[in-house]
Amino acid sequence: MIAILKTAERADSHTYANNYIYQRHVFAYKAIPSSSLHGKTVLEVGCGEGYGMEMLHHQAAQWLAIDKKKPARVEFNDHKQFQYCLLPHLTGIPSNNFDTVICFQVIEHIEDDHALLREMKRVLKPGGTLYLTTPNKMMSLTRNPFHVREYAPVSMQVLIAKHFHRASVEGIYGNDIVMDYYEANKKNVQRILKFDVLDLQHNLPAALLRGVYSLMNNYNRLQLARKSPDITAGILHTDFQLKPLDSGCLDYFVTARKHPEEA
Repeated sequence: MIAILKTAERADSHTYANNYIYQRHVFAYKAIPSSSLHGKTVLEVGCGEGYGMEMLHHQAAQWLAIDKKKPARVEFNDHKQFQYCLLPHLTGIPSNNFDTVICFQVIEHIEDDHALLREMKRVLKPGGTLYLTTPNKMMSLTRNPFHVREYAPVSMQVLIAKHFHRASVEGIYGNDIVMDYYEANKKNVQRILKFDVLDLQHNLPAALLRGVYSLMNNYNRLQLARKSPDITAGILHTDFQLKPLDSGCLDYFVTARKHPEEA
């Protein structure tokens, strides 16, 4: 019962019902070029449960993770550190200090997304790189009350271009196995939404909708896992890929570089 009450916003690998989301997120971490990690100072903005950090921190010279909650299963030390932080402001973090900033599945939760981008650019060293992911609004199956907003492809490109002149926005896509799962999920969600005759998913305030959303979202994942356990558990991060951006991607994968002469 606890599994279906837990918020769906902090994915991990501890239940195979969440495997699709977990592997989708793992792919993003694996897509970071090694040249942006090896011997580099890394800041992870919104580390969540910390599984990405656990995968990659040994490649970096120094890894600082920030979030409003400390990951329960991660042991920190001089090399791998944690700092409490309430976004969008990176309070106490010096400017021009990190080679690489990672911000995965965070910006959609932040009211002032421009402030977050300004802050991440500020703490990057000149020539440093930001890697950012966020869901594609066009592929969302229902309103997510934990998200302040989601972005259509053009709006994502416009937002990034306002802050970084050297940036690319690619799409994260799934293969046939992933998209079969996506379509099964879509059908289940559509079945559930038939009962929402008052369109409460759009009319209720986000704060009132979050509990119901978490319950139904995780219940739906558990049902899919029971119906198709092999597909659910069998999805790997290698079933995802980066390709040129279009409206059918699952997530955006942003690579943005601070100009070498920009302090």
